[in-house]
Amino acid sequence: MKKFFTKEVKIALSVILSLIVLYVGIQFLKGINVMKPANHYYVTFNNVQDLMVSSPVTVEGFKVGLVHEMQYDYENNGQVRVMLNLDKQLRIPKGSKIILSKSLLGNASIIIEMNPYVSEYYSSGDVIEGIVESGMLNNVSAMIPQIEALIPKLDSILTGVQTLVNDPALATSIGRLDNITADLAASSQSLSRVMRNDVPAVLSTANTILCRVDTFATTLNNLPLQSTLASVNGIAGNLELTTARLNATDNTLGLLLNDRYLYDRLTGTVGSLDSLLIDIRLRPKRYVHFSIF
Repeated sequence: MKKFFTKEVKIALSVILSLIVLYVGIQFLKGINVMKPANHYYVTFNNVQDLMVSSPVTVEGFKVGLVHEMQYDYENNGQVRVMLNLDKQLRIPKGSKIILSKSLLGNASIIIEMNPYVSEYYSSGDVIEGIVESGMLNNVSAMIPQIEALIPKLDSILTGVQTLVNDPALATSIGRLDNITADLAASSQSLSRVMRNDVPAVLSTANTILCRVDTFATTLNNLPLQSTLASVNGIAGNLELTTARLNATDNTLGLLLNDRYLYDRLTGTVGSLDSLLIDIRLRPKRYVHFSIF
């Protein structure tokens, strides 16, 4: 046994152990836990700019793995194969999207959008086609021509604004606005005084009037309106009966009011009486005789 553990064997074992520790340490610094079981999937992208080994892989914002390595696919020019090291429990449904997303700071990460509508899953080692998300910087680059076209218009707008600012009428308008603001402040103070002094008195008067109206309504409600209305209805019935009797010809008042012949006789009698009175006034001796002896 002592012959087996010679100095050379001990040195070799120390070198191997050091290499293992170095490998494990490098992988740990990359974020790879070599002691943890994982599944490997290969994703192809046509552009992996800003993506690095150990870049995070997330699902719904939760980190489920990282980029283990990247290789250029010489068989399919223009594509880069990226190996993902994912948690053993994670299963990717077929039809899911694997997106390379870039941030404004230039960092890139892999986002997995799960397909919840299927029950078939990719196996470890399968190759999946990835999608490169158009970042905000690309959108800004596409907008640069439009921005350049707007610069002359902005220059014209700024020139117009400068002319407007230098116009003396603007200062006059601002002065008028100051006066209007002062008037509004004075009006606000007057309104505040009115609200503080006059409105309480008006409200008190209104409350008094409302109390009186309420008292009147209570008194009116307590009046014998039903009996009064019954009496009025009775009077109206009597008046209607009297009017009917006056219009009829079967009674004295009805005959006096409706008999034309009686009316004419009375008119003639009144006329004769009037003539008699006139004749008496003109010729009294014809009707009155005075004798002393």
